[in-house]
Amino acid sequence: MTETMKYIVVGTEVDQPQAWLHPDGSITAEQGDDGQPLNVEFIGRLMVDLSQRGPAGVSAKELKALEEQVRQALMVQDFSTQGGGASLSEPERAQILAGTKVRILFESRRRSRKKPDRNTRILVVPSDETLGITDAMLRAQGHADGFRPPLSYELDRALMLANMKPEILEIIREFAANPPPGWSTALQAALEQHVEASIRDRSIFKDGNGQPADDIKNQIMASPLRAFHRSVGIYATNMCR
Repeated sequence: MTETMKYIVVGTEVDQPQAWLHPDGSITAEQGDDGQPLNVEFIGRLMVDLSQRGPAGVSAKELKALEEQVRQALMVQDFSTQGGGASLSEPERAQILAGTKVRILFESRRRSRKKPDRNTRILVVPSDETLGITDAMLRAQGHADGFRPPLSYELDRALMLANMKPEILEIIREFAANPPPGWSTALQAALEQHVEASIRDRSIFKDGNGQPADDIKNQIMASPLRAFHRSVGIYATNMCR
């Protein structure tokens, strides 16, 4: 690897898994009939489960297996062209992941009836360039009146848009309180209906025929719990790009 190879190792997005976990514990490159995709949603769901179980509820053998599962749920995001180098090849990406090690650590909380609780928080500082690439880009961009936030994957934009629909419609309804000359209730109703339908349409991922796709993104759009697990996995693996 040369210094012109710039990359970060982060969680795999929900629709880009490269490995699947099967009930017998095996991990393969094919989903098969019973494969569970190893991606950021898997990482987030695992973190929630481990947080509830605590270190005493996980054996050393299981922990080692879980660390390998998380490693297989990672991917390499390539920024080499920004440094003047060539894009990473698939073998180079695979080599990077093969040399990546995952450690799962537990934070602790010791409760006491007579003294304050004792909490241990672990601040994980990522390796070079994991956050520095985006930091440098935003510094060069300077100040802006609104900007694309660091956590802005396609699915995040759709989730936020759907979540903000009531607020957006409220802003449009406020327009009716001081309308321009010639504005009518019929026009106001048509505008509200158009915006509401547009937001709904933009909150659905479509297939090649323009129909709602039967895919994981639409499933997550309909499940706050799955969206939460995905967000936990994203933050845990420093996917703020």
